[in-house]
Amino acid sequence: MDEHFVQGVVGGVLNRHKNRTLDKKKIAVLSVEIAANIERATQFTNVKDMQKAIDNPLTIEMWKGYDGVEKSYDKEYLDYWTCDICNEHTHEVDYDYLGNGTNHLGCELQMENSLSKEREIENEVK
Repeated sequence: MDEHFVQGVVGGVLNRHKNRTLDKKKIAVLSVEIAANIERATQFTNVKDMQKAIDNPLTIEMWKGYDGVEKSYDKEYLDYWTCDICNEHTHEVDYDYLGNGTNHLGCELQMENSLSKEREIENEVK
């Protein structure tokens, strides 16, 4: 592996992330992406395939410990991460989309809208 090859891979990754502010987390992500792209690119001898490998963004397969097998969760864990409104599991939901506790934010908003409509109807009947 020569110096120009490594510079090309690193330059490709950095170019894809230009105009973004770098912090410690972003630098860590970039280092993983660069290492994964160098490893993947060395497997190719065809220049077109090598460029495809360099241009691919981060994928889950790049992270240590990922084996491609979906993890099974025990019942107690899944029972905890369950929406009280729809009874579906929320263990894979981003925190931005969780409402109170482990409820889906969407479920809570729908319930709130339904309750406000019921109150409007009650007020009209009175």
